[in-house]
Amino acid sequence: MTYSLIIFDCDGTLVDSEYLNIKAIFDTIAAFGVTHYDIHYAMEHFSGHRFSHIIRMITEESGVSFPDDIAQTYLKKVRTLAPTEMKSVDGAMEMIKASKNHAEHLYVVSNGERKNVMTSLDFVGLRDFFKDEHIITGLMAPNPKPAPDLFLLASTQSGTAPQSSLVIEDSAAGVTAARAAGMDAWGFCGTHHDAVNHAQKLTKAGAHKVFHSMGDMLGALNEV
Repeated sequence: MTYSLIIFDCDGTLVDSEYLNIKAIFDTIAAFGVTHYDIHYAMEHFSGHRFSHIIRMITEESGVSFPDDIAQTYLKKVRTLAPTEMKSVDGAMEMIKASKNHAEHLYVVSNGERKNVMTSLDFVGLRDFFKDEHIITGLMAPNPKPAPDLFLLASTQSGTAPQSSLVIEDSAAGVTAARAAGMDAWGFCGTHHDAVNHAQKLTKAGAHKVFHSMGDMLGALNEV
């Protein structure tokens, strides 16, 4: 199978920032007395989702109402934590370079807030591999992942058929969205705290292949 479009998620795929984002959520909601969530629950239920969805979930479960500017507070926490908590993903740059040789179009598609995504890619030295218009973020389509809208926007914008597209995702929500868009999906669990169980979750969501390292994924891409 030759792909014309390869799409990468950002958090947890190109940038090891899932723990950072969850810590920022914990710090933000703790100010309102919500302290009962743990990292395992957050990784299972928060990862891959837009912040507005997460805070709505927390509100429904805790009964706590948050102010309208809660997203801005969260983003400030993310930027404060980034210098010490944000990490690069081993092999991500090599995977991107190889993808450029395999596909005509290369995109990043994330549920995240645009400035946050751009900052993350900058921080790990990957932003220059993507044109700004090829970085699609959460508010650019009506519905976030697990809906297919963001991926279909990339397909339309690039003039590429979904069936000629490959999505590389670390979350079940992202894999679900890719499959709903009619695209092939490869799962990545190399940044997850429970990689074995997460690999099973990605497979259940519809990932065609699941990888524990970017090196293994690169090997698979070279065999396509």
